[in-house]
Amino acid sequence: MEARLAVPSPEALAALYYPNGRLGGLTVPGKPPGALAQQLTLFIEVEKPARQFQLRGQIAWVRHKAGPNQPTGYGFDFDPDDDATRVRLLAFARREVSSDATRVEARQQVELQVRLVHEGRQRKEWMADLSLGGAFVRTWNPLPIGATVALHVRPSFSLTSIEIPAHVAWVRLAGAHPGMGLEFASSAEMRARIEKLISKVVR
Repeated sequence: MEARLAVPSPEALAALYYPNGRLGGLTVPGKPPGALAQQLTLFIEVEKPARQFQLRGQIAWVRHKAGPNQPTGYGFDFDPDDDATRVRLLAFARREVSSDATRVEARQQVELQVRLVHEGRQRKEWMADLSLGGAFVRTWNPLPIGATVALHVRPSFSLTSIEIPAHVAWVRLAGAHPGMGLEFASSAEMRARIEKLISKVVR
C-alpha cells in the first residue's frame, strides 16, 4: 500500500514529525489509505529544495475529526528496518546537513559489510543504503565532514571488491543508528561501476 505527502520546505516536513513510539513518525494530512497497523510505503516530495524520500512504515493512529490546530490525518510510524532513510530525512528536515548532501536519487536498502580506507588506515563498517550518488554507512565513529575515503565493497558470491572514491558529506551522531553519508566521485565510468554494484547487492 502506498501514500504520498507533499510539503513546501524542510521546515514544513519537520513540523509533521512526532517523537512518540519506538522511532517516531510523521503526521500525514488527509484520509488514511488503510486500517490501523497497515504496512505502508510513503513517498515524500519537498518542493524547495527539491527532494524525494521513500520510507516504509505503518499507520499508527487516525484523527477523523479536526480540532484546534489539529487537522484530520493519520500517523505514519517509521519502520526500524528503514532507519538509514529516517535518519537522512530528519537531518534534512532539521537542516542539519547541507542541501547537496541529500539528493533526489533513489536509495536502495542494503545490509553489507564494507571496508573504508582513510589516510592509509582501514576499518570495517556496515553500509545501510546505496544509490548512484552515495551511501549511508553506520558507525559510532564517523570521519570528519569532507574527509576523502576509498570505499571497498564486495557483493555476496563475488571474488573481487569494487573500489569507489568518495568523501564524507554529512554526519549523524544521535539516534540508535549514527553514521555518515558518503558522496561518490562523479564520472560516467564511476556511475557505470556503481550501477553494476547495485544490480549485484540489491535483491
